[in-house]
Amino acid sequence: MVKLIKQAVIIGLAIFSIQSNAQQIKSKTMTNQEIVTTFLNGFNNPEQIQKSLDLLADDYRFKNPMLELNSKKEFIELAKQIGAVITGIEIINIAENGNWIAVFYIFKSSVKGLESNSGTEWFRIEDGLIKESNLIYDTTEWRKFYAQMKE
Repeated sequence: MVKLIKQAVIIGLAIFSIQSNAQQIKSKTMTNQEIVTTFLNGFNNPEQIQKSLDLLADDYRFKNPMLELNSKKEFIELAKQIGAVITGIEIINIAENGNWIAVFYIFKSSVKGLESNSGTEWFRIEDGLIKESNLIYDTTEWRKFYAQMKE
């Protein structure tokens, strides 16, 4: 009988330990808002950009008024280009609805006349990764800038 009680206590402690570890692991994973905030903050520090890109799913889809990309690889190429002119992102507001995160932010650039721009980006998170995002901003002056670059 004593042996049975000892085994029950050991099993109980093992279950408690497993549950405690599972809760600790869960608390160490990022929330959807933390994933998006970490992703955007990577554009404020070139040393952190890889951490941002690691939060994208391989089949990440990005869309803005000027283009649509269908993979993480395509977005990385774009990030190299925009990284040359984007100087920072300031998050103004963030909201969550299920697995969608909406962020209103100011993105700053080194382009004369386009130093401060506002945008809203919707992110869909799945399994701890960003699966897609849709950036909405006024492209009027940006289109002129890109047209001049092509000339």
